[in-house]
Amino acid sequence: MPVVKVYAKNEVIAEIEAEKSSNLLDVLQKKSVDIEASCGGKGVCGKCKVKVKKGQKPYLENLTPEEKRHLREDEISRGVRLACKVEVCEDLDVFLEKSSERANILSHFAVNDFEYEENIIVKKVILQKPSLDDQKSFELRLKETIGDGNLKVLPRTLQKLARLKDQEFFAVVYSDEVVDVKSSCLAFGLAVDIGTTTVVCYLVDLIQKRVVDFYSFINPQKKFGADVISRIDFAREKEGLFILQKEIVDAINRAIQILTEKNSISKDDIYSVVFVGNTTMLHLLLGVDPQTIAISPFVPVFTESICAKPNDLGFEINPAGTIEVLNSISAYIGADIVAGILSTQMHKSSKISLLLDLGTNGEMVLGSSSFMLACSTAAGPAFEGVNISCGMGAVEGAIDSVKIENGKVYFTTIGAKQPAGICGSGIVDAIAYMLKEGIIDETGRFCDKNDTYKSYMREENGQQAFFITDSVYITQKDIREIQLAKAAISAGVKTMIEHAKITEDDIENVYLAGGFGNYINPWSAIEIGIIPKKLKSKIVPVGNSAVAGAVLVLLSRKMALEAQEIGRKVKYIELSNSQDFNQFFVESMMFENFSQEGEQKQNG
Repeated sequence: MPVVKVYAKNEVIAEIEAEKSSNLLDVLQKKSVDIEASCGGKGVCGKCKVKVKKGQKPYLENLTPEEKRHLREDEISRGVRLACKVEVCEDLDVFLEKSSERANILSHFAVNDFEYEENIIVKKVILQKPSLDDQKSFELRLKETIGDGNLKVLPRTLQKLARLKDQEFFAVVYSDEVVDVKSSCLAFGLAVDIGTTTVVCYLVDLIQKRVVDFYSFINPQKKFGADVISRIDFAREKEGLFILQKEIVDAINRAIQILTEKNSISKDDIYSVVFVGNTTMLHLLLGVDPQTIAISPFVPVFTESICAKPNDLGFEINPAGTIEVLNSISAYIGADIVAGILSTQMHKSSKISLLLDLGTNGEMVLGSSSFMLACSTAAGPAFEGVNISCGMGAVEGAIDSVKIENGKVYFTTIGAKQPAGICGSGIVDAIAYMLKEGIIDETGRFCDKNDTYKSYMREENGQQAFFITDSVYITQKDIREIQLAKAAISAGVKTMIEHAKITEDDIENVYLAGGFGNYINPWSAIEIGIIPKKLKSKIVPVGNSAVAGAVLVLLSRKMALEAQEIGRKVKYIELSNSQDFNQFFVESMMFENFSQEGEQKQNG
């Protein structure tokens, strides 16, 4: 069998025996080697670059058309290949082109005031000593001291009770169970938002009712595909579903390890975890096959809230604790959106609000206390830098803001590092200014007669491109990708407005949530038509509204019940079956400031 030896920073990190003629990307991924493949290994994104050698020489056998299209001549001469297009037929040395990336992950959030309802009780206990006249069991004495004779006591708790019965201790009561007895009064929970691209874990003190710390990381499933459809495709493969579930469970356990060590607490001090995320991510978390989500009529296996014990899923917290997966609404409106509605309280306000969660997926909710509509647009992951020539995630070195004026280009990068590519917020800025400066026209085409920025224009891979730096550029195809994504979101908003029989003037608040939604410049979003111009003064960034809702549920049982009511109240609009959406989508392909003029002429 051929042996693939994997190097990172000139050190061997893995030696893998591979079946002859197996795909190199599959070989690497199945051994959890961290390599990005945003398109799921289809040869479309060009992101899975690795340097491959046979002995000391670059391995150039059987170069594919996809590789010739995505790789520069100097890369090919060094042995750079697309892992998804390399067939392993002999021993190979593989050198990872990218080291681990530090991501700029959205972690802040805001919540409205709400009434807490005790979710967990920690009570100091001193048991009355038994006598010949009083031979009640220590279990009954415990229940009497707590004040509820109907409480259940778990076997593990009884084992600890036998050791602590003669001293002062603390009893931890959750729902109708005494889940623990211990010498300390500590009790913590985790609120976790599993995004398609990123994951955020908040450590919450359940007694003090406050967030103590957080830890965030890139979703390790990303290497199997940048979007939910790519992940679902991978789940079809042999052991694919098991691999995806193990990746996320192991990553969350690492986060638990980091948070507990940093805050000098035990894993046994964590009694509850609340998960939110899109519907596909929650299926993968539970190891539930998500195939029907991707096939018409798009029906998930579950949408109701799910409760489990830590050992059911392999989470390393107190074994007597609880795992709760918040309810979703549909195949493409997940628990993250339910949590966002909960945290903004838009479902309780008489004012009409629009919630836009813009990340790898485009999900949105329009409504008030009288009605709630939701839809999900197939915007694609372009706003996350996927399918963009020099696109990348929001990690160090990514160009995250661009300004073009007076014949010059200005930009900033995440971490003030050397520019390595451009992320979603940067490319939206760039296109907004290119439109403003006349570098592109209302159709998105480059303007031939713009001499002011002529020095920034040149051909790359057979198409015209605008260069922000010597190595980071935006092509005509990249502009089309952003047009498709922004048109989908704009059309989704317009479709909901049409269904609700209201106008843009009736909307009082526009809550911007999600990673991309919070880092994008609102001016740029409006300039290219993601958000209608009339809503410019109504934008309210709300940070990670999904994790905010998860924190609320973690702290209050009442909030969990409210989330279920939200799920029943929201009416989902399936856009793939909507004539309104198709019409609005075509209209929205033009850039907003031009398309609005066209609409006015038609209506006039």
